[in-house]
Amino acid sequence: MKIATFWVVTKPGSESVLADICFEADTKSLARQFRGGLKEDDIHALYTERGEAEKEARRILAAFEKQDAEAEQAGE
Repeated sequence: MKIATFWVVTKPGSESVLADICFEADTKSLARQFRGGLKEDDIHALYTERGEAEKEARRILAAFEKQDAEAEQAGE
């Protein structure tokens, strides 16, 4: 089976939204992302299905936001 496009889920940052960390790509567009500064360690996972990618991206965004909020509360 040939995979023409796939879904990339990257690790979130403090200002990330779903569209920042979950996007459709092909090999050429992913190569451009790497040339633009994306690092291998920034990639959380690759998916063939959009729904699976978005579900995981939402999960890690929520976990990141929870961790960020807890760290902020601990600093107060």
